[in-house]
Amino acid sequence: MRVKLWRSVLVGCCLASSAFAAEEIVLGQTVALSGPMAEHGKAIQAGARAYFSRINADGGVHGRRIVLKSLDDGGDANRAAENTARLIDQERVLAVFAGAEGGPCIASMKVAIERKTPLVACLAGAAEFRESYNRYVFPVRAGHQLEFERLVDTAAQFGQFRMAFLHSDSETGRKHLANVRKALARHQLDLTKAIVLPAKPDAEAIARELREAKVDVAFNHGSYAAFAAVITASRKLGAATRFMAVNSGAQQMVRLLAGEAQGLVFTQVVPFPWGVAPPVVREYQRDLQAVDAAADFSFSSLEGYLSARVLVAGLQQAGTATPNREALVNGLEKLGQYDLGGYAVSYSPRQHLGSSFVDTVIATRDGRFVH
Repeated sequence: MRVKLWRSVLVGCCLASSAFAAEEIVLGQTVALSGPMAEHGKAIQAGARAYFSRINADGGVHGRRIVLKSLDDGGDANRAAENTARLIDQERVLAVFAGAEGGPCIASMKVAIERKTPLVACLAGAAEFRESYNRYVFPVRAGHQLEFERLVDTAAQFGQFRMAFLHSDSETGRKHLANVRKALARHQLDLTKAIVLPAKPDAEAIARELREAKVDVAFNHGSYAAFAAVITASRKLGAATRFMAVNSGAQQMVRLLAGEAQGLVFTQVVPFPWGVAPPVVREYQRDLQAVDAAADFSFSSLEGYLSARVLVAGLQQAGTATPNREALVNGLEKLGQYDLGGYAVSYSPRQHLGSSFVDTVIATRDGRFVH
């Protein structure tokens, strides 16, 4: 196996070691730290690191310092699977935490389940994380199904009934297509157009297809860069199609589109990072800037932060003995209906639902979001 570039992030490494028991809680992460998804992955990591640093500064979890070991998968599913195996088999991590995107997260999940290791807060909305219960899988964010329902509801509210769905050419993409059809059926509507969205699409051809089908609203699952190319091509054609998108890579897409992003509607699965409510957002802002005073707030880093809070809550419930994987699973399941301060998750021995929070934001011409 070729040598992989990897990075180990030791959270709170500058704190005095005397403040902690000899043991450390070692967590593993495989996430994109390079490639097109690197900005998203690094922000997730930064948000998690901010909360772990706060916990370590306060004495750790039952006196044990949290250490996060992160490996770069570049957004590639095969690398994510290899990294997960390495983290579990060689690094002996307690849990695999905070990966990103459907393909890498599903690949990581399969390895973690096989090795009976908790996979906590993989930042993906794929149906595979929710369609059947598994003892070792703990999603935090809401699934894409709830996001699709919110987008369909929003379009229907404005009388825009001719909808198109652009999806990846994968099993996950086809599952999302089926769920979009279910969301439309709630309004007695049919999908006007289903279009496969490859990583490198013929954006002009897709834009013409949307215009010819007289699509009112198009939304997506898959690469935000590919979807952005379609939006740009549609704008050049002067088409009237309105575009909406799920949360993944929202800020990156808006930056890529520049002024063409104006009016783009996104679902979000975390509260507004620049707001003053709910209380957990204010804590996120404080903790992120305590680590890096120049840090920008973002949906990605807030999602990483909330995910870290859920994991720590599970560790605290796991007891004061040296933590092990089964104890962490039990601890997370003990959380029940758990409120982090305006953002709630739900776990039990029978189901691991995570959060159902879904919101919408609109992009402005200057690259900001309005709530």
